[in-house]
Amino acid sequence: MDKWAHLGHTLGECWNDQDKSITFIHIPKNASSFVKGCLLSSGNFTYSDSLVTADHYLITLRDPIDRWVSGIAQFMNIESNQHLTLHDLVNTITFDDHTELQTYFLQDIDIDKCTFLKVDQNLRTNIKLWINENGYIVDVDIIPNINKGNLAMKNRFAAMVDGNSQIKLKLAEHYANDYELINRVKFYGT
Repeated sequence: MDKWAHLGHTLGECWNDQDKSITFIHIPKNASSFVKGCLLSSGNFTYSDSLVTADHYLITLRDPIDRWVSGIAQFMNIESNQHLTLHDLVNTITFDDHTELQTYFLQDIDIDKCTFLKVDQNLRTNIKLWINENGYIVDVDIIPNINKGNLAMKNRFAAMVDGNSQIKLKLAEHYANDYELINRVKFYGT
């Protein structure tokens, strides 16, 4: 069941290069707009709202607490959500597809067929290396970072989380499956 489809992102949403049998799996708040921009610029990838099985998958993973902070900042930017307190947010944790477990989006994916890119300061360098290694011609340097969100709100929530070890622990426990995956896989590049 796709519990977040009503919000616009569907489970299995992806971009696929049929010729090379490579599928990029969309995980919201994981620099997917930037990576999608790089892949679409190659002229080889097409969109699908349901999973296209492939010989190989490209996946971006992000530190779960950092992703949650970014997702909550976006969620709280909606006026109808602004009445919620930090206590409310931490008690529920998952409000939408931007705060859902990353592993939720990887249902039915053979992890052994995946290349993982870490969403960090090296992402642009690593996607550029991956694109070149796979024979695509894209000037990654001109692809903008998209959907950076409300930086002031992100910083506010990050400070609240960083300043409270109980909140960090609760979030870490909630996202334990994501942390297990992140610690298990080998990330591409630097």
